[in-house]
Amino acid sequence: MRLCLLTALLALSACAPTLHGTTEAALRGGAQQAYFENFPEVLFLAIAEACAGPAQTVVRPNHDEIRCETLPTPQDAAGLILEHNGTVENLPRFIYGVKSVTSGDGRIVTADTYIRVPQRDGGIRRIRLRDARLEAEMREILILTGGRPL
Repeated sequence: MRLCLLTALLALSACAPTLHGTTEAALRGGAQQAYFENFPEVLFLAIAEACAGPAQTVVRPNHDEIRCETLPTPQDAAGLILEHNGTVENLPRFIYGVKSVTSGDGRIVTADTYIRVPQRDGGIRRIRLRDARLEAEMREILILTGGRPL
């Protein structure tokens, strides 16, 4: 099971992930949610293990959140910067992230993908691209690690 999970996570991190807003907007943009009875440690460990490529970085801003950030190719980065008023001082990144929040006796976990393009004015633009295959893969990862999709 762990090998299948890692394979799925690697496939996700290689995909061109997926605009702005609240959790509701994120869910319309392709994020997936699942209920876990306990903290999803296996999921967090698998993301950290799968995020091991040369252009990938694991970011864990707090105990309840983990992201795999992948630098795009130079050509893709240039296109994103030009098309979305980005900056060369802070390059765009493909993001696959998971956030867990306490809910009753369990946890609600949101898995999300997007492209983060830092702006010249210091802001951040999140670009989401709906992709049914990617959404299905995220849902499957949540199930494989013990989640019940919402």
